[in-house]
Amino acid sequence: MKTNVFDFNRIGLLFQRYFIERSRSELIYWGIMAIVFMFLRNQLPAMFALILIAGVFYAARFFMEIHHSGNGIAYFMIPATQLEKLTVSIVMTSLYYFIMMIIVYIIGNLAGTFLYNMIASIDFFPNALFHHSPLQWKLFEFESGHSLKLKGMDIQNMVALFISFLLSQSLFLLGGIYFKKNQVSKTFLSIILFQILVGIVALVEVYLIFGGSTTSININWNLDISDKIVQILYVLPVLFFWVVSYFRLTEKQV
Repeated sequence: MKTNVFDFNRIGLLFQRYFIERSRSELIYWGIMAIVFMFLRNQLPAMFALILIAGVFYAARFFMEIHHSGNGIAYFMIPATQLEKLTVSIVMTSLYYFIMMIIVYIIGNLAGTFLYNMIASIDFFPNALFHHSPLQWKLFEFESGHSLKLKGMDIQNMVALFISFLLSQSLFLLGGIYFKKNQVSKTFLSIILFQILVGIVALVEVYLIFGGSTTSININWNLDISDKIVQILYVLPVLFFWVVSYFRLTEKQV
């Protein structure tokens, strides 16, 4: 069904345009990520950091072309609505990126383990440096909490990780639309300033209401707020940032 606002055929053409124009850079990018995972395949904190940090750069730079006069005019002349363009950007910077990270992790883990064991089989290298290592899937074996513990794959934890990933991606996608230059650094600085402002306001409210005592607040928070409510509270800002991104993208067109 075709409409003036949202049409799946136009969305399909936008995806096609993206992969045609950026096919080479995408292959290079994911090839590099696979090589990095070859070395980080058993370093769980490093893999989490790689997914999140590389993800925010990917999201923040997705709309780079709209900030250049020539490319920006060509982009806004594409016969598709801003809602359709934003939908494609959300899918590419969240679902597509997350799935591709999992795929290149699997490829890098298999290749890295194979090469490592092949080198360990050569007598020339000392056993202290290279020794046979079994294939492990540590990215799928984690437990949320204060420390990372090996555990069977937990779907709930993976969902929590994906929601946190969505939050960072949606925020830096908005920053990529809003800021013309240095999108990552300016968005990161805005987050820090916002957190400082919220912290100051919270401290003032606590002081005015409770006379500076926060014990009762911490106890109630720990007892009453469940993990599911926290996940819902993470989803709401994601939706908010997507809505603001839509209006900002529409404003850029004007």
